[in-house]
Amino acid sequence: MYVHSLDLSWYNHPFWRRRFLINNKADLTTLLALGTRVIVIDDSKGLAPQPKHDPVPDVASLPATSDLIQFEANPAKSKPAPKRPVPNGPDSTPIPLVGAARKTEMLRASKMLYRSKTELMTLFGNARMGKAISTRKITNLVAQISDSVTKDPSIILNIARLKTKDEYTFLHSVSVCALMINLGRKLGLDEVVVQDLGMAGMLHDLGKMTIPDLILNKPAKLDEEEWRIVRSHPEKGHAILSSAKCGTETALDVCLHHHEKMDGTGYPNRIKGEDLSLAARMAAICDVYDAITSQRSYNAPLSGAVALSKMLSLKGHFDQSLLRSFIESLGISPIGTVVQLTDGKYAIVIGENPEDFSQPVVRTFRDPENPELFVPKDVRISRITGTVQVHAIIYDLTPELEAKAQDTSVFVS
Repeated sequence: MYVHSLDLSWYNHPFWRRRFLINNKADLTTLLALGTRVIVIDDSKGLAPQPKHDPVPDVASLPATSDLIQFEANPAKSKPAPKRPVPNGPDSTPIPLVGAARKTEMLRASKMLYRSKTELMTLFGNARMGKAISTRKITNLVAQISDSVTKDPSIILNIARLKTKDEYTFLHSVSVCALMINLGRKLGLDEVVVQDLGMAGMLHDLGKMTIPDLILNKPAKLDEEEWRIVRSHPEKGHAILSSAKCGTETALDVCLHHHEKMDGTGYPNRIKGEDLSLAARMAAICDVYDAITSQRSYNAPLSGAVALSKMLSLKGHFDQSLLRSFIESLGISPIGTVVQLTDGKYAIVIGENPEDFSQPVVRTFRDPENPELFVPKDVRISRITGTVQVHAIIYDLTPELEAKAQDTSVFVS
């Protein structure tokens, strides 16, 4: 059977994907031992349940599509199953594809991105000239991006990071779409909501089509009038979507408010955090992350770890709780943060693994099992071949941990 969803958070089950095929006894035993009472399966991708003693609930009575069947697991045999850490960091991050499967998905994602760029150029060009915008084409693009994110979010995000400054406007929309989908799933949102967020990410910068290219691609600092014109793009994008009647309520909200800040210093309406929607706060994070990790006409890209460190330092800009979830959804540890490894040791992130940019180089500084005789060591984390992984990022440090982490600056590698 193909499991579509469980009545458990990703944190509370050991499977590496939100959706997966049960095709062996071991996985079935693990699934039934979780204590879940409801499992939703997709019988278009696997077998439908065969009734034995207990009847299968009527599909028509379920709040799902006709291809989804919901049934009750056997609670009598339920017992807690041990969690196993995912090699890619937080428990909710999917295991990455490797080998031939990764190469195949990279090729597929590359072709999909090229098609996306072409279709977005046409779509945004039509918007600039006041022509109709095809909702069907946007929906198809979001579905393709969503599928790639489901398989391995690192692939499409890594490829999209390689966009040139000429491709930035279009592939930035693709990246923000993928980041919104990835974060939405990390937050455990309903899949219909996740797709809506992807659509909003795709359309968030539509208003930039009204900005002259000479300003948009200017390699130098903008003057006051140019900056005023650039800052008008949220309202112009909102107006285009409203008149075209093709944007959802979420897309309209994100288009208008993705440059607002938690402290009320953003634009265009200087709205404070408590009055901003979840979608707008998510978009603010996804938009800035892709912007500062991309090659643009006026700046060189930052690495993922450095970018996240910078974003953490911007007080009042982002929803800090959402930003932490965003960091965990990427599986990237910001430089300077304290982490706990799967072997129990504490370490501080000092760089990135050149062979796998999403994984860090860390400097261990404390072993709870051997606190007095511990010798610091630099460790290169690898999610594919390594035995020690990052188990968790520690944001709220005790005074003792904070002092020891600061002391690591005197250690020699």
